[in-house]
Amino acid sequence: MKFAAVFLLTLCALGAAGQEKTPDISGVWRWNPQKGDHRGKPPDSMRVKIDQNGPELAIVFVVRSKGVDDVMAWRYRVGSDDNANDMHGGAMKSAARWQGNAVAIDSVVMYGTDALRLNDLWTLSADGQTLTFRQRHQFMSEPAGEDVDVFEKQPDAAWEPPQTDRAAEQVYKNIQVLKGVAASRVPAVMLFFSKCLGVDCTHCHVANEFEKDDKPAKLTARCMLKMVHKINGDNFPETQLISCWTCHRGNVKPESFPK
Repeated sequence: MKFAAVFLLTLCALGAAGQEKTPDISGVWRWNPQKGDHRGKPPDSMRVKIDQNGPELAIVFVVRSKGVDDVMAWRYRVGSDDNANDMHGGAMKSAARWQGNAVAIDSVVMYGTDALRLNDLWTLSADGQTLTFRQRHQFMSEPAGEDVDVFEKQPDAAWEPPQTDRAAEQVYKNIQVLKGVAASRVPAVMLFFSKCLGVDCTHCHVANEFEKDDKPAKLTARCMLKMVHKINGDNFPETQLISCWTCHRGNVKPESFPK
């Protein structure tokens, strides 16, 4: 009996040793732009603060571009597929799970009826000093893209509170229709316009002189945005259902009748 008890205890110990330990990704992390593979125009800086308490994660992600902090704060319970957050005004639902030395988070962000799908993977290095953030993203039926960003651990005292967001007109020149909108949201709004019309920035803007009103398309865009605001305000105040995509669907000129 004594031998059997020792044998069982040994098996239990071996089983516990074989179980993977939940990674601790808490801490202050700063982006190293020399590592990873960040597609598109890189920001000025990125930094992350993660608080981890068992399965509970609180992530503050700060992206600085043109001196403006875009602050995103999310809370997840690992093991749940019903995490609710928001991203740039869109309702976000996420499923989070441990995956070896990483946490995987699969999300769907809804902008009206349009879906942005995100597959995030936060992977901790063996020495605990590097956190790699891999994100696969796909907006509606467009081709999927992927970014890989590497963050290095910093002392907790290195965390700087995000700058208070200013209104768009306090940061950008010649803001007329978007007055009162947070400056950090302007790039995302512009990107949304580009996707809706299937154009790039130069369709409306003079390159590197975005404040100018030289192009008629920019004046038209202001009128259209006012129209969308009025339709939503008069008819869909709670859901804000109408957007540029409602009519344009990736085309500069919307179709009036079905083909």
